[in-house]
Amino acid sequence: MMNVVTIGWLTTDDIILADGTCSMAVQGGGALYSAVGAHIWSGGVGIHSVAGKPYFTQTRRLIEERGIDASGIGQCQGNGLELWLLHESDIHKQQVPKLSSSNALDLDEQRGPLPESYARASAFHIAPQGPASSISNAKKLGSLKTKPILTMDILSDNFIESSMYLELDFLSYLTAFLPSQAEIERIWQPSSLESWLQENAIRYKCHMVAKLGARGSLVCEARTGTLTHVPALPVKVRDTTGAGDGYCGGFIAGLAAGKSPVGCAAMATVSSSYIVEAFGALATKQPTADEKLTRLQIVEAAIRPLSSDGSRS
Repeated sequence: MMNVVTIGWLTTDDIILADGTCSMAVQGGGALYSAVGAHIWSGGVGIHSVAGKPYFTQTRRLIEERGIDASGIGQCQGNGLELWLLHESDIHKQQVPKLSSSNALDLDEQRGPLPESYARASAFHIAPQGPASSISNAKKLGSLKTKPILTMDILSDNFIESSMYLELDFLSYLTAFLPSQAEIERIWQPSSLESWLQENAIRYKCHMVAKLGARGSLVCEARTGTLTHVPALPVKVRDTTGAGDGYCGGFIAGLAAGKSPVGCAAMATVSSSYIVEAFGALATKQPTADEKLTRLQIVEAAIRPLSSDGSRS
């Protein structure tokens, strides 16, 4: 039985780092990175997505070898989502669809309905995809009689009609919403990040998380609006691709295990720390229980509650 299912795009990435390091045809995408982040903490992780015909067999094989269920990955028309991932510095990067790539939004329709074998999973993460598909999945999964745990991450790239996210009613279906600070500022333009998180956490009874990149994350608990800063774990960063997705995977694994939102954020931070140490999702280390616990304890020791204005209490 599936414990955690991630839903979203798989990609085939040609990654070029700022130092000139290059790796071609690397399996990636938010659905995969979040599944890897969840799998660090949890068994029974599956992916609902599609892969391009030239990569389908190898992608499923490599994911299964990782220990993640790939039976929910179908074969789409064309090459699937092929991207250049260009790192211009440690913090500035861009993703550019290749000329041979399928249209990203078309893949949402080709993914089709949730496989029957995944329907009773205890937790679902809606990884980045088209906004219409994200919101539709939130409503469908949030209305299931089984009442699964449900989290969502988003994109606000140029090819995304991000104005569809402006009305936040979809939050009422979610257990937690995990966008980046950059996405929040680009779409909703709040005068205060902390106030925006608190207002919506209380209004929609949804945990709100702002991913802050190298500064960690800001967690706001549903109903109470309690704010907590969870710092990033200092590690040797090799490739930041998928760091936010890996964070989301660790977070939903924590929710599925019954952890508090702050406890989930600590687990998410550990997942992200392993993602950035690797070059590609499937190259991410599979740590031992002791290794995970050591990192988790370091993160937990640095967690600090915040007052409503964002200052440390």
